[in-house]
Amino acid sequence: MTQWIRWRSEAPILQADRAWEQDARLSAVSLHVVPDSGLLRLYYLATFRDRPLDNVLCVAESNTGHTWEKPDLGDGTNIVMNSSGHETGWGVFMPTRILYDPQEDQPKWRWKMVLWERPIADTKAGICLAVSEDGLAWSHLHERPIITGANDAMSMIAVVPGTKAPRDGQFLLYQQTWKHNPTLPKERDNLVDLHRRVSLWFNAGSFAGSWTGPITILEPDEQDPADLQHYWLSPYATRSGYGGLLLCHHTQDQTMDVQRVTSDDGWSWSRADDRQPLLPLGERGRFDCGMVTASSMPCRFGDQVLLPYNGRATVHDQLQRYPGDAAIDPGIGLVELDPGILD
Repeated sequence: MTQWIRWRSEAPILQADRAWEQDARLSAVSLHVVPDSGLLRLYYLATFRDRPLDNVLCVAESNTGHTWEKPDLGDGTNIVMNSSGHETGWGVFMPTRILYDPQEDQPKWRWKMVLWERPIADTKAGICLAVSEDGLAWSHLHERPIITGANDAMSMIAVVPGTKAPRDGQFLLYQQTWKHNPTLPKERDNLVDLHRRVSLWFNAGSFAGSWTGPITILEPDEQDPADLQHYWLSPYATRSGYGGLLLCHHTQDQTMDVQRVTSDDGWSWSRADDRQPLLPLGERGRFDCGMVTASSMPCRFGDQVLLPYNGRATVHDQLQRYPGDAAIDPGIGLVELDPGILD
């Protein structure tokens, strides 16, 4: 446990127990309290490594956070979005962040999504936007991606009211970008000599408007281990500005954990907690002993703050963290965080 974690699940909170989930890996995307019902709604992705066009975005609901149900949405499934069916080349159909925007003037845009997809055959795959009135029936906002340059590791947040930034903006989008670094270990990483870092795109107009970027805003420095890479930034709003879940990729052993960062404006970020993991790897034998990642924002639910995360016993190059150990199924974990994380 870390100073922020009050409770951590011992096992995955969901099982791949529906016909459309068979042989899938489940990963959490976003957790919300549904405005009308007060229930927790977890968006999760069922992914198929060998047949990614079968990936589906689903929902589960809970009134406690500890037991979950998969609702029938009227068609016999809990699926809210399917792949377009077009091969993506780089990446796969993958929603990475869902926002609820009660201030949105257009009701059909109240729910917002950023995802990697190739919506039509006559385009490259890239970062796309989708909208929904109820968070269940989704439509692509554009015919084509808003950004087609790699990488698919990205997230998004609405600008926090009252904060001041170097540029006007309504939304901030964070994407993994790269720089050349021939000193990185080469034995196991899939991006040889490329050092992952985080860049920002900003949107100064409407949600459907144009985006400017990428602008590098966060990368490892001399205080980090030489093999550390910044894989992903999952931002969230706090009372004082922004918090972030920084996914830290360790090139040498291919593990990944989650550190905390903070910002006044969403552009300039500071490392927190003496750079110790907010969400460390689980102990040997747990489902999350090889990698932990988190794309959701922490979700306030009553007097609790809950965060779903993704864990597996393998590492980034798909090998077992502990060679020779029995295989352990990956899954979605859950932590309860100290509410002060949102201050």
